[in-house]
Amino acid sequence: MSSTVIPVLALLNDILQAAVVIFGFSVVLFNLRHSFRDRVTRAFSALIVFVIIVYLTELLISSTPAVTNVEAWLRLEWVGIAMVPAAQYHLADALLATTGALSRRRRLFVRVFYLTGLAFLLLVVYSDLIVGGLVGVERAPHLRAGPFFPLFALYFWLLTAVGIYFVWRARQRCLTSTTRRRMTVTLGAFLAAPLGVFPYLLISSNPRLALPLVFWLLLLTGNVVVGVMFSFLTYYLAYFGKVSPDRVVRVRLFKYMARVPLAALLVLLVIVLVGRTSSLLGLPSDTALAFSVVLTVLLVEWLIHVFKRPLEIVLQLNNEPDVRRIQELGERLLTTRDMRQFLESVLAAICNSLRTPTAFVAAITAAGPKLEVVVGPLQDSDEILRDEGWQDLANPEQLISPAVAPHTRTNGLRPVNNFIVWREYWLRPLYSRRHDLVLGILGVRARAPLPNLTADEETLFTQLATQAAAALEDRLLQEEVFTAVEGLLPEIAALQKRRSAAAYGGAPALTQPLAADKLLGAPEFPEMVRDALNHYWGGPKLMDSPLMGLKVVQTALDEHGGSAPKALRAVLLRAIEQQKPPGERSMTTAEWILYNILELKFVQGRRVRDVALRLAMSESDLYRKQRVAIENVARTIANMERAAVSGAEEQG
Repeated sequence: MSSTVIPVLALLNDILQAAVVIFGFSVVLFNLRHSFRDRVTRAFSALIVFVIIVYLTELLISSTPAVTNVEAWLRLEWVGIAMVPAAQYHLADALLATTGALSRRRRLFVRVFYLTGLAFLLLVVYSDLIVGGLVGVERAPHLRAGPFFPLFALYFWLLTAVGIYFVWRARQRCLTSTTRRRMTVTLGAFLAAPLGVFPYLLISSNPRLALPLVFWLLLLTGNVVVGVMFSFLTYYLAYFGKVSPDRVVRVRLFKYMARVPLAALLVLLVIVLVGRTSSLLGLPSDTALAFSVVLTVLLVEWLIHVFKRPLEIVLQLNNEPDVRRIQELGERLLTTRDMRQFLESVLAAICNSLRTPTAFVAAITAAGPKLEVVVGPLQDSDEILRDEGWQDLANPEQLISPAVAPHTRTNGLRPVNNFIVWREYWLRPLYSRRHDLVLGILGVRARAPLPNLTADEETLFTQLATQAAAALEDRLLQEEVFTAVEGLLPEIAALQKRRSAAAYGGAPALTQPLAADKLLGAPEFPEMVRDALNHYWGGPKLMDSPLMGLKVVQTALDEHGGSAPKALRAVLLRAIEQQKPPGERSMTTAEWILYNILELKFVQGRRVRDVALRLAMSESDLYRKQRVAIENVARTIANMERAAVSGAEEQG
């Protein structure tokens, strides 16, 4: 019986090893894409790479009987075996350092142990002191243990024990229940790499050894345990070094794992099974394999698409009410293209009902009326847009006011009932739902000198005009939401960074000030400048700004009576003045826009809406240009700081 069962168990073992290789390589690619600069991520990726080398070498040797020079491959496997202890120690030190327990000596030993692993590897490649000749056991060839192998085994497990102790210390230092739980699971799964790569067969070097059935069962069980431990380790270490919220990291990880390694593993299983059963189907092996692989890929993607929402509920992905509301907003968002398609339908219905060839909708903006949608021919459109009457339509409520006599108007605009007659068009102002704001103008080509709509036509026209006004108002409300979100995004990003830093570092990570050289290169430096500008005339973000520690601010203290807020305000003003272009100031030309935003918004302290009206732009456009202006000020302050530091060094 064992003669028929062992080949099956050996095949299952090969599949498990292939799964470890696929998932391990996928994790390395995932880390390469997300926050590879984090020390924990780099150490874990190095550990996985060494484990992959071991498993891939074993897989190639065991699954390919025709492999030549098996001994050379087995010695190559030691690239992973010799380096795993150092990578394990590296990861443990990085985890401990994440909790705030920094140590230069431990970091020095990381390099020492990598060099020690390299020394063991050189002994394996160029001598027989660690491992000797080939032991040709069927399905499990391995090398003979050398005289120094016990020394390596002692080094291997001793360093593993030290790494486990470091992770235990890191767990004890965790303050929150979430971080303690993650570190507990990490501690339990920390033996995955040593258990998976240690060369147990070197303990017995009998070439006539017949591996019993129980050996394969233990090997399969061990690989399953190692795979599960690595899965937990990957899941819980994925949160380290990420500024994004946990739910975002979790969603990215699960979606990536479902689409990349899981799909690859299923394809591998199909290849193995079809290769062994294609003869039973009566099809050529290549044909059966091609159809099976394509069908597997299609089914995997289809299953992910169909069961995406149920899986998100089961795995608690994007299942928070706030997240669901944001997702629903994104799904139901009225984009500019959607609004124009809707307005085209409204205008087409108006043209059909009034038997007129042309209709248009213009939105009221700070720069005047702006054509949004036109249905039918609009002759002389350029001339119309330059017309004095067109510009006066920015305030249509004044045109239909009874206080303004018709004979006083010289712009060609005549109010008639609820319409405004202008050129060859009948115009109707589009009001908001509360009738307190004119959103736009609905115009149709006149079919008579004066509006002559029947009662039914008037009712239909009013209904369609109300729908057009609703579309413009919804778009305006969305822009206000986006404007508010754009203003909040820097604050949210800064809060997420503080949350990520405090997860394991606690109070020191939140309160430790940045040195001046680190401050200039910090990603949040423009946000610090923005906060100081927002409280330019006084406030906590100016009084307690990290920018107070800059050399250029300290130098300005004497000029301002030792007042740090006044010194910082003077530095900000100097940086703003450096954004001023040459020549006479203009409120509308492009080269003056950034300086005008800074001067009006922060120095004069005007409201956003007032600044937008003064500069003839939308509030959303103002926020976008304001971000660019603040980044320019931040770069200017950075240059001023470097100049101040260089000047102090020259004087010293």
